[in-house]
Amino acid sequence: MRYYESLYIVNPNFEQDRLDEVMKTVTDKMGEYGFSIINHRLWGKKRLAYAIQKHKYGSFILLHFETETVENLNQFQRFMILEKPILRNQTVVLDTRPEVQKEDEIVDESKEAVASSDSGSEKLEEQKPEEETKEVVAEESGETGDEVVKEEASIEKESVEEEISETVEEKVEETVEVEEKEEVQE
Repeated sequence: MRYYESLYIVNPNFEQDRLDEVMKTVTDKMGEYGFSIINHRLWGKKRLAYAIQKHKYGSFILLHFETETVENLNQFQRFMILEKPILRNQTVVLDTRPEVQKEDEIVDESKEAVASSDSGSEKLEEQKPEEETKEVVAEESGETGDEVVKEEASIEKESVEEEISETVEEKVEETVEVEEKEEVQE
């Protein structure tokens, strides 16, 4: 099994409904090509390193998928290039299977942690040691479970944003080099 990560940038002027349509279109094509989706989520609207089709911002969407064969990968790449709402895309091979990201569960766990501290020690015994550590840190600092989760999410988001910006900058540099070579050849 091979694992891939595809990051694509969509027109920033699209509202949530239109973004959902684009994501559904990509999801449908993935099914046609026989790819199995692991994660497909909106990452957020971010400033671009340079203007693309006169857009200074773009809506970033992250897609993790797996496949047995790579036969349809070129067709998928071509589809992404030809899709009008998608400004840019990049697909890379991953060494290991990415974790399934469920943002809703993080919020639910924080609510359980707060509820368990209110209801007594019955639910505390059921929690994982990792969650107990978070609660102890939260109690010592005077933060609630929600604040701890938000802080952890913001730290993780910042590190992911840094990785993306580095990847985008590398891709931009590669594109500029290719364009310069093409200009020299002409």
